[in-house]
Amino acid sequence: MRLLAFSDIHHNLAAVRKLRASETNSFDTIVVAGDIGSESADEFFKILSTFKCPVLYVFGNWDHELSYSKVYGDNCHLIHSDVVTIGDLHFTGFSGCPTNWGKNPIARRIFAKAKKTDIAQLRLAKSSILKLNRERVRKLIRSASVDPRKCVVVTHERLARLSEEIPGTLLHLFGHIHRYSDQIYKGTRYMDVATLDRPIPVRPCAKRRWTMEDCRNVNAGNYVTIEISSSQGISARCVYMRREYPDWLPLEDSSVLATDWIPEEKTWANPSKIPTE
Repeated sequence: MRLLAFSDIHHNLAAVRKLRASETNSFDTIVVAGDIGSESADEFFKILSTFKCPVLYVFGNWDHELSYSKVYGDNCHLIHSDVVTIGDLHFTGFSGCPTNWGKNPIARRIFAKAKKTDIAQLRLAKSSILKLNRERVRKLIRSASVDPRKCVVVTHERLARLSEEIPGTLLHLFGHIHRYSDQIYKGTRYMDVATLDRPIPVRPCAKRRWTMEDCRNVNAGNYVTIEISSSQGISARCVYMRREYPDWLPLEDSSVLATDWIPEEKTWANPSKIPTE
């Protein structure tokens, strides 16, 4: 099975269109580990729906206004507190994280009982929410009679103590801290698929003397392609979107962004530019 996984979009639909233009319909499923952006979700799923495969997702702290009951298309599945089976693999997980739980049902119930002015109560509530969501995933897998060795757990933030709750889980996908990593711990593959939203500023090569007004931005985020087979296990490749252009040089200080994209990136900022192949 071939997966395309990414996270932390933060409303950057130009990056999503650039990703879509870079990949063909060669995946069995798309996995999104949250932080889509509450205001851009409709367009986001419209773009991903051009892939001819299921889109599985959870919400992150940027998605706190999104309803868990809304359906974005026949092929788009929120796997919060659910188990979705595709081929030989089972996908499950939960939405939100301690930074912002949003409309997570367990969080809403616990916060409703806690006093908002009592800091100790709120800290205890956040700890309880994480624990109960983690336990909920374990119970879902057990009730669905799912073999953890064929299970992919998706959350926005890395799920601590996963090996205690669900020993032998095949793969855990997450994002949130914006840094790609791929590790194995107690038999489970932990993969931070990092961030699709990573604009970097560039300056024109042709100008020896330039100001920030001459500078533009490039989408330089990443996504991950994953191959899973019963015979060869899991292989993953972190793919960085094109960031090198002959007429532009990256700035040493990448923390100060320009006000616009380079012409090549402006193509993907256009909502009508949605590849379909």
